[in-house]
Amino acid sequence: MSGTFGRIYLTRDLPGTGGRLKEHPEDFFVEEIPLYPCTGEGDFAFLLVETVNLSTLDLVACLRRRLDLEDHEVGLAGWKDKRAVTRQWVSVPRAHLSEEYLGTLSAEGLSILEERRHPHKLRTGHLLGNRFYILIREPKPQALGLARAVLDQIEATGLPNFYGIQRFGTRGDNPEEGLAILRVKKRLRSPRKEKLLVSAATSLLFNLTLKERLERKLFTRLLQGDIAKKHDTGGLFHVVDPAQEQERAERLEISPTGPIWGKKMMGARDEAAVLEREILERQGLAPDIFRRQPGSRRTLRIPLRGVTIREEPDGLRLEFFLPKGSYATVLLDEIMKS
Repeated sequence: MSGTFGRIYLTRDLPGTGGRLKEHPEDFFVEEIPLYPCTGEGDFAFLLVETVNLSTLDLVACLRRRLDLEDHEVGLAGWKDKRAVTRQWVSVPRAHLSEEYLGTLSAEGLSILEERRHPHKLRTGHLLGNRFYILIREPKPQALGLARAVLDQIEATGLPNFYGIQRFGTRGDNPEEGLAILRVKKRLRSPRKEKLLVSAATSLLFNLTLKERLERKLFTRLLQGDIAKKHDTGGLFHVVDPAQEQERAERLEISPTGPIWGKKMMGARDEAAVLEREILERQGLAPDIFRRQPGSRRTLRIPLRGVTIREEPDGLRLEFFLPKGSYATVLLDEIMKS
């Protein structure tokens, strides 16, 4: 597959603020927003976990080791950055909990802030989104104005919903490893890690689709046969008359989606289908390689509202919310361009 991550700037004509991220873990604080409240009863313990400099895979490994769990018994709603302070919910069977075990976890870079009960395991995607509190250190002079100009354009058109580079691994080889798994040329002991690598391959194909549409000036424009998503309800529908639906797209009520290839993926039609298949074929791939993957659609952009930005003695402070699956680093790259 292509060695790039399929990323370009929407605001490439606007200068960035420069600066540095993650000088200290507390410069990048992420708080998970649950999709639903816990019922207060049931066989699963939902733990609000705070981590510092701990990857999600390391968090799972720590819980497994301390609580004597199998990999599948640890439930997660989403993946988080390592070089950060994060707060996220995880679920474990209550039968494995004890005060003695919980007390030993803090020594490994994590703390249990809350414990609640629920009848079902926490599953991937069961979150509303994440709230971010981020410090950009040593930006350029007049950085506040530069950042505001970028944000004004993004708030008008939506933020490109690229997958961040962390999706592709520290060496950038996760997509290739994922394809090797799909071709049954590689197997791992961890199903969770296998799923992560395979998803990197489909994520790169999505990024390449989004990049192509940005380059062709099709980021906000609907194509014949596009599958559009309603931002208020999440509903998907085929675009039969692009001209008729375009006004809703301009108001950011709906957006086109891109493919996450798999057997249950809702397929585009007509002009949109030709474009998506062309990008797949450029990588030397056919849809059949993803026949065992679930598949889905991902919106090409997300509305961005209510971003708070202010100057502090140490730099620029940003606070914002992103829906599940979207990456803060994509927004920060647009703002900083460094």
